[in-house]
Amino acid sequence: MNILHVLSGDFVAGSETSTAVLVGRQIGVGHRVFIASGSFRHPTRARHFPVPIYDRRFFRRPLNVWALSRIIRRERIDLVHAHSRAASWVSYWACRFTRTAYLSTLHGRQHLHFSNKFFNIYGPRCVAVCEDIRDQMLRETRVFKPDQLVVLRNGMPLEPTAIRSKA
Repeated sequence: MNILHVLSGDFVAGSETSTAVLVGRQIGVGHRVFIASGSFRHPTRARHFPVPIYDRRFFRRPLNVWALSRIIRRERIDLVHAHSRAASWVSYWACRFTRTAYLSTLHGRQHLHFSNKFFNIYGPRCVAVCEDIRDQMLRETRVFKPDQLVVLRNGMPLEPTAIRSKA
C-alpha cells in the first residue's frame, strides 16, 4: 500500500514523534510511505515532500491542495493520513479531487471554528488519541456520530532515539 502522512507543523510535536514511529512500522511491513509537511525532523526512511501545510493564508491553501493532489497522483497513493486540523483541511480537498481514501488522527484538543464545527474535514472515520479528545469533538461539533470517532491510544513504543530535541 502507498501511504501519505500529512502534518502541518514546521516544528517538532507529539504528532511528528508518533508519526515517525508509525511510518517506521509501516515501512517495516512493506508499505511505501511518504510524508508531506512543512518540515520533518525525525529520522525516517520515508520520502519527505516539503509542503507548507502550516501556512493557512487564503491563496496558500489551494496551492497546498494542488501540491498534495500532485503527490497523490504521482506516487499512486492509496491512503492519506492527516495528523492535524490544517492537514485535515488540505487533505480533505485533495482526496475529494483525487478520490483517495482518507483518515485523520486527532492528537490534541481541536481549536474549533465554523469550518470544523459544522463541516467534517476529518473524513468518514477519525482516530482520537484519548477519550477527552473524542468527547470534545462529539460534544462541541456537529460533524461526528459516535461510531465515526475511534479512540486508539499510541500502542507503539517510542524509542529514546526517536525523541530528540533540536538544540
